[in-house]
Amino acid sequence: MPPTTRSQAQRQVPQQQDDEDSSEYHDSSSESESESGSSSDDAMSEDDDDDNGEGDEPDVVTSSSKLSYRLDRLSPEDRKRVRKTFKKPPQLSLKLCLLHDNHYGFEMTELVHRSIRIGGPGSRWNGLHCSCRATDSRDGLPCKHLIWLLDQVVKQTLYDHDPSSPLTMTPGGFPEEIGDPYSDISAFHSDVLADGLHVFNPDFGTGDDSDDSDASDESDESDSSEEGDTSRPLDRPIPHRIQEVREMLSAISSTAPEDFRPDLLATVFRMLLANDEFFHYFLSQMRSTDPVNDPFRKLSQRVDRVLHELDAFAAGDPSRPASAEGPRDVAWAARHITGVVALIRTNIFTRERPLEPWERSSAARALVRILAGVVERNRDFVPPGLRTAASSVPRQDRNLFLRLVGDRDEGFVLNVLDLLPPDAAAPFLHTLEVIQDQLGVHGAPASYVEKFRSLMSRLRRRASVGSSSTPATGSKRQSQGPDRGSKRVK
Repeated sequence: MPPTTRSQAQRQVPQQQDDEDSSEYHDSSSESESESGSSSDDAMSEDDDDDNGEGDEPDVVTSSSKLSYRLDRLSPEDRKRVRKTFKKPPQLSLKLCLLHDNHYGFEMTELVHRSIRIGGPGSRWNGLHCSCRATDSRDGLPCKHLIWLLDQVVKQTLYDHDPSSPLTMTPGGFPEEIGDPYSDISAFHSDVLADGLHVFNPDFGTGDDSDDSDASDESDESDSSEEGDTSRPLDRPIPHRIQEVREMLSAISSTAPEDFRPDLLATVFRMLLANDEFFHYFLSQMRSTDPVNDPFRKLSQRVDRVLHELDAFAAGDPSRPASAEGPRDVAWAARHITGVVALIRTNIFTRERPLEPWERSSAARALVRILAGVVERNRDFVPPGLRTAASSVPRQDRNLFLRLVGDRDEGFVLNVLDLLPPDAAAPFLHTLEVIQDQLGVHGAPASYVEKFRSLMSRLRRRASVGSSSTPATGSKRQSQGPDRGSKRVK
């Protein structure tokens, strides 16, 4: 039975050197002077804003990322700052996300270059710092850049949260629910965060698992000496950026992202890889139905990244740099995977309208892919140097399948798949049959196996009905139909 949406229910009832004066974040002394002047202008303009009606403003505001925040714990000045930031957010384009010398660095472009540091214990950048200096010059109140950035970060890192419940904004410019921003990012890992924010992480960005030789050829021809872009090795394209560029260009060329190759659009492809501002502008013009904006596709890609990192952790891949964020082990991977499954469930049920057929199919595809990835990893994930001591580690801390499926029945993935109509998952019946066979070999709780059998029976009945009738067109992604006209990006 299709799920009931909220609206329906209502109707029914820093790269390598850490020198303070270096160009690690491109915040030179001349920039600081100009920025301090601009921040003073910003402060004056904010003070000159009309304060009428302050007492009538609601205690809950919604940000551009669609998160809601309660402001009742903030001072009147802080509430005004947060409201202004979310009502008229700064036009910022994120460029970089990395961990260096025990602090997280973010680079972004406004009219002038901005950089933000989120320091951890022992870092000389302890706390939150923005290169606009507004945080230091206004008694520690967060500037609009910090408020905007932290909202974008929380949108990615926050799992197990009901979006209908507003978050509690703190005077530091971040919600109370995430605790400390540095610890929150550290548990999430900055390279996974960089993917979600559509930005570059120099420590992990290039990778070595891309077979996109055509993309490499294209990027080789681009101007790698462009001013302000010296931090990115353009001779080795970023796999995640390549994937997103394909998703965007496929939306205007009626080609599936997996099949897209830079043909006549090679120049645009090259520009989207090399120029952050152009990439973010192009991204802002994409429709909500385009692959690059499909939330289920994005969450599935996050799990793909996490599983790849888990495999590399167990293989002891020497090309992977040691991370100060902690091991990419089974516990880390399980936290991401269960969080993603919860986000998929949230995206299905907490919306104002029912899912379109292509959205239901995308959600089912993501869930089936996640389940397949976990079931095929019924083995120990321990680095080569620690295998002699592996017996002292509990099995569920080294075996992903056992942790999520094999040890106890918590309805992993199946509880969400069961709530989708059968036609959503019916196209993936063959993959589910393979998973069912693997469960028979690996072993799983009897109640979980019974749930799986019940799901398969429903899907087979649906498939038999569908095979005797005209194929449904609803599972075709709206933005990729062959009869769809090309979209013009202005």
